[in-house]
Amino acid sequence: MKYGKGQNSDNSSTEKPLLDNQNSDNSSTEIPLLDNQNMPLVALFDTTKLNEVLRAAIKKTVEDTMNEMIPRIKQAVIDDIGYEPGRKKERPAFTASLTSTKNLASNEVVIFDKVWLNMGGVYSQDTGVFTTPKTGLYSISTTVMSYHNSYLHCNLWKNNEKMVLAFGNDVSTGTVNVVMAVKMNDTVYVKHGTTSEEQIVGEHRSTFSGYLITE
Repeated sequence: MKYGKGQNSDNSSTEKPLLDNQNSDNSSTEIPLLDNQNMPLVALFDTTKLNEVLRAAIKKTVEDTMNEMIPRIKQAVIDDIGYEPGRKKERPAFTASLTSTKNLASNEVVIFDKVWLNMGGVYSQDTGVFTTPKTGLYSISTTVMSYHNSYLHCNLWKNNEKMVLAFGNDVSTGTVNVVMAVKMNDTVYVKHGTTSEEQIVGEHRSTFSGYLITE
C-alpha cells in the first residue's frame, strides 16, 4: 500500500498521489483517505489475492450448482423417455429389416438381418427371434412385401402359438400391428405361413419391430 498527499484547501502545493505503479489489469484499487492533519491521501491496495479468492469461490459455486442440477436433469430425461440410455434398465426395443429378396421355405422363420435398433440386445439377427427380457405389454409390428406375380403369407408367432397373418399379393405389402401381453423370456417372431415356397422382397421393404409399452 502506498500513500501520496493531495492539495490543501488554501491551494498550497502538495505531493502528487503515487499512482504510477497502478497495474493495468485493475489489480490495484484507489481509496481516498485523510491523514492526521486532514491532508488528503490516496491509498493503493493490491487486490490480486482477493481476485484469486473471488474467482475460486465463483468457480466452486458454479461447480456445486452443476453437480446438484445434473442428477435432476438426468432424472427428467429418464422420466420423459422411460429409460436411462446405456443401462440395463433401458426400455427394450428393436427394429430390423430384410436386406435382400429371398425364397422362403415351408414354415421358415424370417430373419430380418439388418438391425437398426436393438436396445437391451433383445433381438437376434442370427435367428430372427425377439426374446422378451421382462413381463409386460409390448407393441409388435411387421410389414412383409410380396414379389411380382406371387403371393406371400407370413404369420406372427408367440412361442409356439400362431397369431395374426400378414398377406401380400403381386408387389404389395401386408402389415400387422398388435399389442400383446408376454412373460419374461417369451419369444416372438415372423414365420412363413404356407407349405409351398414363396418370395419375400428385401431392400429394407420388409421390417420387424417391437418395444415395451409398460410392465
